[in-house]
Amino acid sequence: MPEWFTALWPVAVFFLGQASTYLTSSVTEKRQIAREAKARQAEREKAITDRRETFELDHLVRLNEALQDLARAASQAHLVDMRTSAETGHYAGTMLPDGLSDTFLQAGRAVRMLRNLVLDDGLRAQVTEAATALHRPSMMLRAETTEAQLVFNEALELVDFAQEAVARRIREIYASAER
Repeated sequence: MPEWFTALWPVAVFFLGQASTYLTSSVTEKRQIAREAKARQAEREKAITDRRETFELDHLVRLNEALQDLARAASQAHLVDMRTSAETGHYAGTMLPDGLSDTFLQAGRAVRMLRNLVLDDGLRAQVTEAATALHRPSMMLRAETTEAQLVFNEALELVDFAQEAVARRIREIYASAER
């Protein structure tokens, strides 16, 4: 081997080693940056999911209670109308007492407000159907009591289905939080 090669070889190896170390460090650093960015993105997504689930849980629990309140108010109105029908012969032939009428109105308003915040379209539609059905008997002016009772029973069934759907969604949220 020529002398110049023997003299340059250690210098060349030194620079090649430095270049290799620099390249390895650069690749490692880029991978580390990518892992950290991925971890930050996962944290952001988890925070968004947690915030969404907290929002949804709060509103679903309140909606379930509001549906129960509406069903209770509708039941009270139905009982008043049934008692009145015994005297008049017609269902819903008279005005509801003011306190009951206001309670029914406020319960319906609470359900509508909370229903509009439900994220799932299918669940929102199911709650809408149940709430609407609870108002049907009170709109059956001068109807037969047997017909009004059937409509009321159907409404209660729809409320049960809606409350079960709300409860199912609440359980799903809790189950996903445990994972």
